Amino acid sequence: MYIEDLLLRIYDEIKDAEIKKINKYGEQRTLFIKASENLFSKYINDIEEILHEYKGSSEIIKMIVSEGYFLDTGIETLKIKYGIIWEIYEYTTYTLYLIRLLLIEDPNTREKWAAIYIDKNPHAAWWSEEERI
Repeated sequence: MYIEDLLLRIYDEIKDAEIKKINKYGEQRTLFIKASENLFSKYINDIEEILHEYKGSSEIIKMIVSEGYFLDTGIETLKIKYGIIWEIYEYTTYTLYLIRLLLIEDPNTREKWAAIYIDKNPHAAWWSEEERI
């Protein structure tokens, strides 16, 4: 079933998460999901299946992350072991979604988990006012 808001669709479909949280600022939204590292592969499939429904009305860019880190005020806090990033430009609502599915490790505790970060921007500057009409 196609739901116009991709962020809410993923929120509803992703199961077995330790944490699921939506933040709001004006019309912008973010979603954070934290779960067991064992769910990482399942979440790839879940997100890909959902995105399949958006192919006819969107541009979808998929990128593979081989490693990385979180640098917070100059301090490395977390390591990215692996990940996938999707950019979705949804043409019917002129909305940009940025989805990051990351396998993260805390270098201090060696704990690993799967994390999903989604940013929804309904006012992306990729479309001029004339193109929105």
